[in-house]
Amino acid sequence: MKKFSYYSLVALMSMSSFAWADDLSATIEANNNKYIALFNEGKAEQLSQMFTEDALYLNDGFALIQGRKDIAKQLKLEMSAGPATITLKTVELKRDNRTATEVGVWEVTIKGEKSNEKILGNYLVVWQMQPDGQWLIYRDVINYSENHQTL
Repeated sequence: MKKFSYYSLVALMSMSSFAWADDLSATIEANNNKYIALFNEGKAEQLSQMFTEDALYLNDGFALIQGRKDIAKQLKLEMSAGPATITLKTVELKRDNRTATEVGVWEVTIKGEKSNEKILGNYLVVWQMQPDGQWLIYRDVINYSENHQTL
């Protein structure tokens, strides 16, 4: 009887960890969809609200940026390049108690008068669970790369 209880407990724990991963994947996907919509609409201020108060934003060629206010300024600067759309694709997602690490690829299309310019890159985002259960961006590292997994 003890063996049965032990194996039942192990099976239950395994199933709950899969549910935990599925819930996280769905949450991060929803957050990414919100990020994409806000970026594509040029809403830098609202987009910055997806970051923690003490977030760090590290983008190729720019100084380290800390905090929502300065992240909003940086996002506005990036969006000033013209109308653009972004796509994101998660390649890997791992979680511990209060943080999740997402690795992925991105593609920005800047819409020009005569043609569109595509910029490709990779990202690493550390998501942090807030006391209210919401997942916000704690660290966002972005780099440009012509050679990466395509979307």
